[in-house]
Amino acid sequence: MADERHMEDWIKKLTDENQDKKFDRRSFLKGTGKIAGLSLGMVLAQSIGGFEVNAAPKFQSYPFTLGVASGDPLPDGVVLWTRLAPEPLNGGGMPGEAVPVKWEIARDERFRHIVQHGTELARPDLAHSVHVEVSGLKPDQVYYYRFKSGYEFSPIGRTKTLPAAGSAVKEFKVCLCVLPAV
Repeated sequence: MADERHMEDWIKKLTDENQDKKFDRRSFLKGTGKIAGLSLGMVLAQSIGGFEVNAAPKFQSYPFTLGVASGDPLPDGVVLWTRLAPEPLNGGGMPGEAVPVKWEIARDERFRHIVQHGTELARPDLAHSVHVEVSGLKPDQVYYYRFKSGYEFSPIGRTKTLPAAGSAVKEFKVCLCVLPAV
């Protein structure tokens, strides 16, 4: 009974305070704008899901010690790879959380003509490696790619897509590694 009386007193106090104030259109629009912004923020936060990403991770030392690689070429795409490992001989040296890694692929070494870019998560369950399957590229073209995490850039890699199906092959190169007989 005492709680109900306390609640009634509180409601009466709020009502008395607000009756003296004017409620104009500007106040209404400010209030509804705040509510709409808060609601949108909550919807976006819920849709993102339950993972945590650090916006700009800081590393004790250079994280791209294992370099970059590309492979599995197709006429319209390639696979790009890197791994964040500031201490590669000591378990990698990464924290137990996902780290965002940006990637770019361009037509030139100076990245003036970027054709695609994106962000992947280097997750601890994959030893902080990043595997990007890029598609939508032109056949028989050389591309340059790089990764960025925090404020650190990877070395620039060079890759090439396969010629289009049915096109003439100009040259065919073979590379063999032979170990000397002991």
